[in-house]
Amino acid sequence: MISTSNLSVLDLLRRRIADLSRELAERDSVLHERTRHLRVAQSLAHLGSWDWEIESGEVRCSHELYRIFGRDPGVHHMTFEVFVSALVPGDHDRVVAAINDALGGKAPYDVEYRIVRPNGEARTIHCRGEVLRDDKGKPCRMSGSVLDITERKRTEAMLRSSQEKLRQALQASGIGLWDWNTKTNDVILSEEWKRQLGYEETELSDAFETWEALLHPADHGRALAYLQDYVRDRQGEYRQEFRLRHKDGTYRWIEARASFVAETDGSQVRLLGSHTDITERKRMEEAARESEDRYRTLVELSPSGVFVFSEGRTVYVNHMGTLILGAGDPKEILDRPMLSLIHPDYRHDVRENVRRLLTGGASVHSAERTYVKMDGTSVPVQVEAARIMWNGKPAILGLISDVTDRKQAEEALRASEERFAKAFQASPHPVVISELDTGRVVDVNEAACQLLGYRKEDVQGRTTAEIGVWQSAEERTRFVNLLKQAGSVRNAEVKLRSKNGEARQFLLSSELIELHGKQCSVTVGDDITDRKRTEDELRRSHTFLRQVIDADPNFIFAKDHEGRFTMANKAVADCYGTTVENLIGQSDADFNPNWEEVEFSRQKDLQVINSSQECFIAEEKITDWSGKTRWLQTVKRPIIDAHGQTHMVLGAATDITERKQMEEMLLQREQDLSAALQERERISRDLHDGILQSLYAVGLGLVACQPLIRQQPEPIAEKLLATLDQAIGQLNQVMREVRNFIAGLESHLIQGGDFSTALRTMVHSMGAADSARYRVRIDDAAGRHISTEQAVHIMNIAREGLSNSLRHSHATRITLSLRQHIGSVCLVITDNGVGFSPSSVRSAGHGLANMAERAQKIGGSLTIRSEPHKGTRILLDLPKGTN
Repeated sequence: MISTSNLSVLDLLRRRIADLSRELAERDSVLHERTRHLRVAQSLAHLGSWDWEIESGEVRCSHELYRIFGRDPGVHHMTFEVFVSALVPGDHDRVVAAINDALGGKAPYDVEYRIVRPNGEARTIHCRGEVLRDDKGKPCRMSGSVLDITERKRTEAMLRSSQEKLRQALQASGIGLWDWNTKTNDVILSEEWKRQLGYEETELSDAFETWEALLHPADHGRALAYLQDYVRDRQGEYRQEFRLRHKDGTYRWIEARASFVAETDGSQVRLLGSHTDITERKRMEEAARESEDRYRTLVELSPSGVFVFSEGRTVYVNHMGTLILGAGDPKEILDRPMLSLIHPDYRHDVRENVRRLLTGGASVHSAERTYVKMDGTSVPVQVEAARIMWNGKPAILGLISDVTDRKQAEEALRASEERFAKAFQASPHPVVISELDTGRVVDVNEAACQLLGYRKEDVQGRTTAEIGVWQSAEERTRFVNLLKQAGSVRNAEVKLRSKNGEARQFLLSSELIELHGKQCSVTVGDDITDRKRTEDELRRSHTFLRQVIDADPNFIFAKDHEGRFTMANKAVADCYGTTVENLIGQSDADFNPNWEEVEFSRQKDLQVINSSQECFIAEEKITDWSGKTRWLQTVKRPIIDAHGQTHMVLGAATDITERKQMEEMLLQREQDLSAALQERERISRDLHDGILQSLYAVGLGLVACQPLIRQQPEPIAEKLLATLDQAIGQLNQVMREVRNFIAGLESHLIQGGDFSTALRTMVHSMGAADSARYRVRIDDAAGRHISTEQAVHIMNIAREGLSNSLRHSHATRITLSLRQHIGSVCLVITDNGVGFSPSSVRSAGHGLANMAERAQKIGGSLTIRSEPHKGTRILLDLPKGTN
């Protein structure tokens, strides 16, 4: 990201470089006029020097020149022919022409060319020379120097390539960049960052407050809190989405990603991030990404300053040396001690190197040092030093080049490579740089490799056809043709094949670029396979859900703040005599003429919205399209939006109209049962007060006859008394049965008493006046599965069975049991009496038939087993759940 302030600095550097270039030309002119001694000394500063006697053809070269050309001065002799043979063929004619132009006086000899060393290594040379002429103007001698600029050329090429890759990749991706120093709060916003929001670069200031002011009010607190938490915790990936205000007043959705970058001291205070406009993706439409251009300006190396130090003091400095040390005039530097210009950290080394040069221990010294400017600040320099004679005294010639720009260029190269690598590799989208015509992959980021299942070494250098990424060659041809015609492609939907053969869908955006003289393309992809699958799944899910809720007989609906239906199922629409489509956007008042019902439902809706609490409505009325009143049991719940606010009501209602009718029927049945019970109570009172009292009076009359019978002759009296006793016994038996019947009518079971206790009490009361032994086995748990109505019928069945045993069986042992089984409750009555044949007594009375009818009425089955002289067994089997 390059800020406005950085651009101003770069403009200043460009002007400075232009001035330096002009001054370099002036320096060269001055240097050509300098003494032969100074020119030779300058050539020793890592430069090879040569001297060509034109008349004799003799060439003299420095050791440095032999080294540059890769030859041993003790083995090879440098001649003009050897020099020409070392030239790259493509540069031969140009170099020879430059020499001829220099000899002819047409142009100075200043040329760059390439040579090939004997070991096959190619080097790039910058050569300058000067032609010396005799008194007649005829060339007699040519001297010059050569400088090996191979590394500089290579660095410049790498920097240009890196710059081009970064510029094209960012331009193709349409991503805005930002740089926030969390310690100083300084912010740099890229041109594309501002352009995403419709602003020119100068319309928005590079400030944290700019971003904060553009945030959507609903996103403001959340976005700031997330950013502050991330800066505090520094855990995981910084990634969030929010809305920013566009210049036209609309809001754009932005996806922000960032990571901390390490400074040179290892600290992490700068958060370097990107902004991607995902508005169109949010709307599930084609995403439009604008290319972002970032330009890098290279800082060229400045010319050298020339210093001469004699007897430890400065005796000469040129104009560029004055500028390097920040002096206004060379006089400010002359006569100053040499070591005062050196940073204290390097003074010991410099003093030792100067001693070696002056004593002949070394001929040339080259090193990077730090000099001290006039204002006390430091400046890094490249120093080339040699021993010369100055005014007849040994002196040190120093060529000093300010390498600040070179170091900045190296840092820019490192930062450019680092930022390009980070932007390229950290991009969540696959990015591929490939040759346009052949499809050969030049570079690919990690996201592309992961998505397609390849390793980087598997694809780099291979064509897309060899890799098999495209579904067919024709598809790639169509894409390439479209790119050639339009110059760029945005969001073209294509299918690509991964390594495992899986076809994945992508939106591809591509830009044309040129790398190393070849036309290439930078392609950025967006994998939409999962999104497509999700959309298909959502459509299927929506269709299925629509079918489910429409098939549900219950009412399912949703309403907004105004009470309008936003969703409803077919049951609601059918109730109002319309369709689901016509119901959406309408309210209950548009279909229900009953204002009270509509207002009741509306108030419940507002209660849920205002309280954000669920509301249960046990009963509410609604008038349907036919005018009928329907009863509903409804649950209403709040629907919460992404900001925690209730914006709709979700309702589910069950039609309980039939249940209400059943409840009314049950109420009527209870009333009828209560009336029947009252009638039974009346009958029991009548039986007690009428029939029982009459029977008692008859019994008294019969007892009163006994004295009269005793007055008769003894045989007759005994016979009559026996008959009378039998009649009295039968009358007592009838009275007991009436009492038992009355007891059944007045049983506390009718008032909801405990059935097991009532049954046990009835058995003991019936057997109290009989000599037979009674055994009662009642499981109290079984009684809990019997309703009141069933209990009354079971009591009557048991009474009838026990009564038959007491009157007819002559049994000495009678057993009654009530047991609970897995699926039923069983009542069993057994005796060891005389028994009978069931078929012979079916028409004798109604007792057995009544028992069977009662069993059938309560959903049970009655089984009677008996044989003469083998006793009787009565079994009532009542399934559970029939009450």
